[in-house]
Amino acid sequence: MTYETEQIAAALKRAREGKGLSQRELAKRAGVPQSHISKIEGNGVDLRLSSLVSLAHALDLELELIPRKALPAVRSLTRLTAGSTSAEGAATAEPAASKPAYTLDDDEEEDGYA
Repeated sequence: MTYETEQIAAALKRAREGKGLSQRELAKRAGVPQSHISKIEGNGVDLRLSSLVSLAHALDLELELIPRKALPAVRSLTRLTAGSTSAEGAATAEPAASKPAYTLDDDEEEDGYA
């Protein structure tokens, strides 16, 4: 699996565990075989889009394509609205340390606006 796929697989596992679901319970909800979920979480198989969509919906997650330039703002918002242990935070594979949504330019700090 590629690095990005590993992050997604880990995020799905954290989301499943965060909801207190076993792989078997998630399999029933998503209509995906439990053995496939085990392989996905163990990075033993490439994650298919259809499986990802089914698992995400079963975990009350949404998949969205986000412009790369907007990603820092989106990640900041998901941290603020969901907290550090949420499925959304897990889905973005954010590190535990939080970063500011924006920074001030040096000029503004010198003018006394900071």
